[in-house]
Amino acid sequence: MTETGSRGRTPDDLLWNWARWCWSGETVGNMARYVSYEDDYRPINTDHALTVQALHEALPHHEQMIIIAEYPQKNVRFGHIETAAGRCAAARRWIAAVTGVALTEPQYKLYLGFFKEMVGRKLL
Repeated sequence: MTETGSRGRTPDDLLWNWARWCWSGETVGNMARYVSYEDDYRPINTDHALTVQALHEALPHHEQMIIIAEYPQKNVRFGHIETAAGRCAAARRWIAAVTGVALTEPQYKLYLGFFKEMVGRKLL
């Protein structure tokens, strides 16, 4: 979903805001700590981050890990992988190892898309 809200935000913007919020305090799940020095500094909208966190916490564990893999852990855990398909495959292996749930690539993308849509409906 790339729909833009009334203030020019997208679900991706809201999820990266959540990722920055995650990096600023306690880690989510089994995340490694990551601080991005490459990104432009943007203030964290804590209210939006807390809303995304509540939505994230309501997901089953394997779906939570998809969101973690795509946002807070994308660069630290999977940044060395050059392609999106490679990162997706590595994330699916990680999720299967932790949760026992073996996702196909279409399932992974579908769950990710559903969450983006849910964030967009809630906050845009």
